[in-house]
Amino acid sequence: MDDVAKPPHLQKRGGIWYYYRRVPKELVPVIGKRFVKHSLKTGDLAQAKLRHSVYALNTDARFAAAARGDVVTGTGSAKGDLVSATALMDHVRTMVRTMDERAATNLREKPLVDLYDRREREMDAGYELDILTNPSDPRQAELVDHTATALLKKVGVELPDLKTHAQFEEVVRQGLIEVCRRRLDRYADRFDRPFHNPEFDPARRPTTTFGELAEIFLAEKLQEYRVNNVALKRQDKIKASVATLLEIVGPDLPISSIDDDIVQQVRSCVAQLPANRVKFYAKLPIKAAIERAAKEGRPALKSLTQSQYLDVFRDIMKVAVRKRFIVGNPAADIRPLKRDEVAASEKRKPWTMDQIRQFFGSEFYRSCAVDAAEPYSRPDRDWRFWLPLMMLFSGARPNEICQLSTDDIGRTDAGTWFVKISDDREGNTVKTQASRRRVPLHSELIAMGFLRFVKKREEADGPSRLFPMLKPNKYGNRAQYPLKRFSEKYIGLATQLDSDQSLYSLRHNVRDALRRVQAPPETLLAVSGWSPAGKAVSDNYGDPGNPDHHIRYVEGISYPGLDLSFLHIDR
Repeated sequence: MDDVAKPPHLQKRGGIWYYYRRVPKELVPVIGKRFVKHSLKTGDLAQAKLRHSVYALNTDARFAAAARGDVVTGTGSAKGDLVSATALMDHVRTMVRTMDERAATNLREKPLVDLYDRREREMDAGYELDILTNPSDPRQAELVDHTATALLKKVGVELPDLKTHAQFEEVVRQGLIEVCRRRLDRYADRFDRPFHNPEFDPARRPTTTFGELAEIFLAEKLQEYRVNNVALKRQDKIKASVATLLEIVGPDLPISSIDDDIVQQVRSCVAQLPANRVKFYAKLPIKAAIERAAKEGRPALKSLTQSQYLDVFRDIMKVAVRKRFIVGNPAADIRPLKRDEVAASEKRKPWTMDQIRQFFGSEFYRSCAVDAAEPYSRPDRDWRFWLPLMMLFSGARPNEICQLSTDDIGRTDAGTWFVKISDDREGNTVKTQASRRRVPLHSELIAMGFLRFVKKREEADGPSRLFPMLKPNKYGNRAQYPLKRFSEKYIGLATQLDSDQSLYSLRHNVRDALRRVQAPPETLLAVSGWSPAGKAVSDNYGDPGNPDHHIRYVEGISYPGLDLSFLHIDR
């Protein structure tokens, strides 16, 4: 009788049931094999039937996709919006858990009043169970179809035909039966068994958790970074972002449970994260850190930083779609909860002309003049003198300047002096590919003795760093210490900056100076590494970074009212 009752494609081998099915002849070249075979990992026929339904559904979907031409030849990997059998089962398990938790909550909020109330509720649950277990009851199809359709809509899955929908409904029916039986157990004060069907064991580990998905994402991302020589700092940053998201979402949460409600919770939590959380609340869990920061009045993350976290979350969920753990990405459109109130152009303001004149006309720069009465001769003289000046007349980033070597200074055949910024030397880093460039050397820097300074460094030690006393931090950044000294002391000795200004702001002054001389987009890219919004293919033809093409615009970098002739070595 068992053989008659068991569904097709179900075979028992060595005490274990298998789903074993022949691939249609016309699909063998596409699927890549003549049979599909899956161990159902059970010797119990009832469990095998339930698992069979899931595998049958998935296999039907695979065959349908293959017939449409949506399968990669020989791999059996569908490209359409199909969801794996294990993911479908996870969705049903999530449904069972949610419905069971709701039933338990209802019982706590509305406890049994008396024996009559108990019997009434038991009758209701028993009545529903009778419908679900009686195949001849027409109400069963209506109840199961309504639940299955609602679940498929919630998770964004469309099944290819009525047959596969019917197979999915059988899995849903078993889930509803499980919920009814647990309700009856509660009414009878029976708590010796947390489940009836082993497929819905609450302690059962989900097929794929968010923690496992995050590991897959991080491994892929770090491999990509290593192959492309991405800076260690950026690698650590992505690790930290993933760690924060794991704490927010929870590593054990099934992927199938992540819906829009979870996405909105992530969005809300990220919006409340305190800025510099690791610095101020390193030992506190996220929830406690948020509460403490609110009490202490510390600011939350800025919109841009929130976006970075949410971008990582979105990319993690993209992996789940690509791996076919889920069909759609519930985080596809996630954005920061609060928009940035500060315009992009105002996030870091350039220095005012008064600030520029005050700083570069300060006592320090006066003491560096060739005829200074008391010349400044401390060990930090070289980088303290040249770093701000090179930023002011080139727009180069601080670390790009601090990591320069004597042989990074060159001259074109036409006679244009330039500074080469690249990562082709051990220990050098660049922010992006566009950061690799040859920056024409402004005549003001030459007049101040920059070439003479380079020559002296080379005569003393051969090809070497221009500022050898600057040591890299763990990320290879040699500008960390100088920036700290300028921020904490040197700038304040000469002028006062606002909270949204720093030494780095001089790069913005260069951008404005290039605007004044109407420098074209290719010059902005070649000089300071600012990529234009819409590049054409032809922009890469020839030698677009040739310093000879851009020297006239660099020479146009000037600042009204700023006279640095007192620093010229031949005056």
